[in-house]
Amino acid sequence: MSARPFTDSEFSLLSAHFSAAGQTRNVLLLKLGCGTGYRISEILALRVRDVWNGHEVGHQVTIARRNLKGGRGAHSRSVRGRRVPLAEPVREAIREHLGKIGTDNPDRALFSTTQAQGEPMDRSAVFRVLTEACRRCGIDTTRISTHSLRKTFVGRIYKASNHDLIATQRIVGHTSPSTTARYLETDADQLDALMLAVAA
Repeated sequence: MSARPFTDSEFSLLSAHFSAAGQTRNVLLLKLGCGTGYRISEILALRVRDVWNGHEVGHQVTIARRNLKGGRGAHSRSVRGRRVPLAEPVREAIREHLGKIGTDNPDRALFSTTQAQGEPMDRSAVFRVLTEACRRCGIDTTRISTHSLRKTFVGRIYKASNHDLIATQRIVGHTSPSTTARYLETDADQLDALMLAVAA
């Protein structure tokens, strides 16, 4: 069963939950994942240097080709690095997290754990963070996974673009619109409303 996106209310609940607990890393995971559409492996590859230019948080972040899906191996030459502009709420989350972990070590993983000593947490740890927070917030964990972050971003872009599938595809870096279409969920009520709107 594929992952589902977070609703706007679920996103707000999770953000408030992490903020209330002072969990700047988890706030940033949520906001960066839902605000850039990077895959979880790409997010976890980020280092302090990728978001901090020595004076301030950057206005964009670029994931190197080697850290992108398909960026290694026989077909890696066809994969390019992906640059994403950072919205102010994401930059603010970065600032708050850097305020906690510091910027003295540019090679430190942005999403590290105490046990990892500056190295990134793994995908399973992120999954546990998300599902535990959902349970505490009363959110159904069915189909919640690390990919829910990227799916939330895709849905937001599709809505903001006035349902432009091609623009959404290009923004999220899919090679085909059909791949993007699989990310978009439409419930029965939405389909009924569309049919009623055009009924003679």
